[in-house]
Amino acid sequence: MHIHPSSPNSSQSEDDAATKIQAGFRGYRVRQQMRKGGSAGTMANGGPMSGSASGAAVSGRNATGAVAGSSGTVEDKSATKIQANVRGFLVRKKQKMASDAATKIQASFRGFKTRKELKSIKKDK
Repeated sequence: MHIHPSSPNSSQSEDDAATKIQAGFRGYRVRQQMRKGGSAGTMANGGPMSGSASGAAVSGRNATGAVAGSSGTVEDKSATKIQANVRGFLVRKKQKMASDAATKIQASFRGFKTRKELKSIKKDK
């Protein structure tokens, strides 16, 4: 999908992309746990999910609402790394598009300016 830098929905698209990546990874993690004999209702550390803790595991936050620290599982750290890489990619892509647009505007203006100067030189002769 093409995201224009000035698009009002560009951050929404990025959020949607990150959400899909997270959902895919979480599904993968649950399938791996199921193959190992664990149940889908247990967290990575083996504790049962209950109450607000189940929602916290999905949102990446602990029961108090704080973002999980560096004590997360390998899967959580991997998901965080993937998200950081995707966000970095999207930022670099947006910057490149803006840079390319600026270059195109500059080239167009220089061409216009040159044509105008040539027209005035021909007119003076």
